Amino acid sequence: MQKIFEGNRGEIFLIDYFGKKAVLKKHRFGKPNTIKHEAFILQKLQYLSVVPRLYEAGEEYVIMEYIDGISLKEALKKDKKAALKEALYASYLLDLAHVNHRELGRYYHFIFTLNGVKIIDFERSQVTNKPRNVLQFIGFYLPALKTFAKFYQKNKKAGLQKLFEAIDVL
Repeated sequence: MQKIFEGNRGEIFLIDYFGKKAVLKKHRFGKPNTIKHEAFILQKLQYLSVVPRLYEAGEEYVIMEYIDGISLKEALKKDKKAALKEALYASYLLDLAHVNHRELGRYYHFIFTLNGVKIIDFERSQVTNKPRNVLQFIGFYLPALKTFAKFYQKNKKAGLQKLFEAIDVL
């Protein structure tokens, strides 16, 4: 077990989980416990390819797929348009699933792998009928395209297509 990150509410370890690389996220005692909530959200989203696979969860820990890749910040340097579209589409899928991530303004929550993008860290997310992942993404990464936000709110699928077209001409 190797510690790879220490956050405000917990610690993250790289572990071997039955022959697979996995992440063990442990709650730090004395801090609000958001582990059960993160496990609940991950379980709800397991049908989506853009979230880590949930292997196991308990009261004080969660074990999930280890995501090996690069952050959005690094992906933007390699192929800006493709990275923006992939991350935007992943945000759209969360909107369709009625989960609002709430922290997509942090580059490291998007991990680009050989198999596509993954979104991590759902401890502060919420289930809602009015998710704002795409709108949040536009605000942080595509402020020049804010005019498309209202169109997206009226028709998500058509709005996403318009955003993709606008990214092509950036």
